[in-house]
Amino acid sequence: MRRIGTACLVLLTFLAVCCLWKGGTVEAAPQRIEATGVYVMGDNDSPKIARDAARQEAMRVAVEKAGVYVESYSRTKNMQLTEDDVKMISGAVLKVIKEDSVPELSGTTWKYTVHLVAEVDTDDIDLKAMMDKKTELEKLQQERDALKKQNEELLAEYQKANGQEKKRLGTRLESSYDYEKIFDRSMGYIQRSEYTRAIDELTTLIEDRSVKGNPRAYAYYLRGRAYYGLNRPHDALEDFSMANNTDHDNTTYPIWRCHQYEGLIYYDEGRYDEAVRELEIAWNYSDKRDRALADDLRTARMAAERAKNPPPEPQQESGSEDNGRINWTKILTDVIIHSIDKGSNG
Repeated sequence: MRRIGTACLVLLTFLAVCCLWKGGTVEAAPQRIEATGVYVMGDNDSPKIARDAARQEAMRVAVEKAGVYVESYSRTKNMQLTEDDVKMISGAVLKVIKEDSVPELSGTTWKYTVHLVAEVDTDDIDLKAMMDKKTELEKLQQERDALKKQNEELLAEYQKANGQEKKRLGTRLESSYDYEKIFDRSMGYIQRSEYTRAIDELTTLIEDRSVKGNPRAYAYYLRGRAYYGLNRPHDALEDFSMANNTDHDNTTYPIWRCHQYEGLIYYDEGRYDEAVRELEIAWNYSDKRDRALADDLRTARMAAERAKNPPPEPQQESGSEDNGRINWTKILTDVIIHSIDKGSNG
């Protein structure tokens, strides 16, 4: 009986190991991250602004913590990532699964505390694939960082303002926080190649007719980016056109990048003059420091020039080859003519 019990124990242990083992490696459980952000309210501060400012701080902390796991995971894959690479990937793979917001009175001052529970699933991270499309991911990360920075600067102005100016800035800041959550989430989906989720998120915003101006134009632009990632150029061009035709000023969001992606699509379709036109518009809007954009424009210009002035075709030597094939007809004709001439002379 003891032998049977021991054998059963060994079998159960073996089966348990087999369940944990997949493809030669044990699957790691998603790493759980908790982060907290606090905002102390000043006189006449909006509770909504306080909550969202605390959330933004909690997200910053969460991304930093996610970076520790991403960097550690990269070392197991023998990949060396820069600090910017770690930040970019961390922001993309971090998934918030729970969020709590608590207002509390501390003495005579109200403060908001936001607690986030998030996950980083290293089994879902394809570092090589992400680094292969690093340029595209970097653009999105730069846009995400720029939007956060704008909100931080706007919050600093709001905290210093009084009276009607504070009210005006507060209204603007509340709207900015609302849209940033949607846009930031959508950009994360695009970075992780979850294009359909991004499209669903942005379509909900676009269908809200109360959303106008810059946010509406940017929603069209981001949805176009998602369609571009899905290799649906017609849908992407349609959204880029809608973004361009929606009233906007390119100050809050870089909607001018529509022209960059339109140029890339036209280039892929062999419409080089149109590609140059759109890429030049994008370049003129840019800060003239975008190396990828400069390279795209230079490549498009060269292609357009070649299309207008194709190089002359190389001359083929008579009687030898025609596109790699021996011209037997010409050889036989020359032989016959030579034989006739020889017979006549004889």
